[in-house]
Amino acid sequence: MNTLVAGCKINLGLRITGRRPDGYHELDSLFCPLPRPCDRLRLRITEGSGLRVLCDTPDLNPEDNTLTRAYAAFAAATGAGPEALPALEITLRKGIPVGSGLGGGSSDAAATLRALNVLYETNLSVDELAEIGIEVGSDVPFCVHGGCAYVEGKGDMVVPTTPMPQCIIVIGKPDLAISTEKMYQRFDQAELPQRADHTPEIMLGLRWENLKAVAESVGNAFEQVLMKNERNTVDMMKEVMNQFGTLGTAMTGSGPAVFGIFDNELYARVASETLRQRLKGNPEIVETEPMLSK
Repeated sequence: MNTLVAGCKINLGLRITGRRPDGYHELDSLFCPLPRPCDRLRLRITEGSGLRVLCDTPDLNPEDNTLTRAYAAFAAATGAGPEALPALEITLRKGIPVGSGLGGGSSDAAATLRALNVLYETNLSVDELAEIGIEVGSDVPFCVHGGCAYVEGKGDMVVPTTPMPQCIIVIGKPDLAISTEKMYQRFDQAELPQRADHTPEIMLGLRWENLKAVAESVGNAFEQVLMKNERNTVDMMKEVMNQFGTLGTAMTGSGPAVFGIFDNELYARVASETLRQRLKGNPEIVETEPMLSK
């Protein structure tokens, strides 16, 4: 039995620059990996063939999810077919909220691809695994590569950057979920003007280890297409972050999780406690730090 840990990510910057003929969207984004919250995958080789997924959340379809799609894509890419792969049982313990914009499904798919590469002894390179991963989702290649990275194209072009400077990152996930597919649909229908490109400022801030420069440039194009109730919640969370000294705050991915970048542990803790008090239902609040290496 092997246990893998799949961390999450935030988007320091996220722009959608167009739509491709294949249906994917053109992205311009800077990703930062985080160790928490995280998912845990326990792998067990079993008799027979195929993949069986067990999960502790009803939100995941055991027959069709990013793990099963990664398994099928790996089989197709290696030419082996699912019947020739080692039969696996994966028990998935979710720590990354579903529908949060934190990339949990993509991280799980990347972990599955890496595990299959070892178990099946295919010795595929990281780039080859990333090529398989893009068939599962646009964030999977980044998750396969790991480390801070600039991502463009449909998610298949991953360029490593300088790691995020040391800081405290507060993540707040309200008690609501937003479908990535629906957010892209809203964005396409809205025909909005292009968001200003702050990627150069963020990349320079990373290169010079200037946390303030990075934090002041964060942003997310999906914030433009939030519904009224979603916007109210996101704006309230950002307001709390700002009230307690964040250097910069934005929604991550397709949301609704919001992150704030802090250089003061006490301010971060107070912001976290205030979010717990202000958010309704069962919000999830995490204080974490960026991963300084792969």
